[in-house]
Amino acid sequence: MDIKRLDSADDNFWSQLDQLLAWESVSDDAVNATVQEIIAAIRGRGDDALVEYTNRFDRMSVSGMAELEVSSDRLQQALDNLPADQREALQTAADRVRSYHEHQKQDSWSYTEADGTLLGQQVTPLDRVGLYVPGGKAAYPSSVLMNAIPAKVAGVD
Repeated sequence: MDIKRLDSADDNFWSQLDQLLAWESVSDDAVNATVQEIIAAIRGRGDDALVEYTNRFDRMSVSGMAELEVSSDRLQQALDNLPADQREALQTAADRVRSYHEHQKQDSWSYTEADGTLLGQQVTPLDRVGLYVPGGKAAYPSSVLMNAIPAKVAGVD
């Protein structure tokens, strides 16, 4: 694997960085069409389509959503088996993500105008959320932290 190295002192640093970060260079109409097809299928067929795509893209063989849920016991076992330094690093990251999103959280508010009109904003968490965590050759615990923690802070059970 050839890793591209950039030096911020180089005259062409910014153009090289822009080229590396440009979404357009890795995206095309076929990718966008596939994404739209997946979204439409899941909107139309719900969990059945989600299971179908999970089996296809993640090379799994599950028959329903229940098989995709990770039990509390399995989660605890994974946590218990982490090396101490990794567990501490993940805990620090989780604490920082939680703190940030607690500052972002909005509360409901309302007031009544002189004519009796009630105005305001009702902030209500979703009942539940689904998280997508990329798999494959690399593990990204940050994807879990940055999706699950804000949901919990917002009040999702």
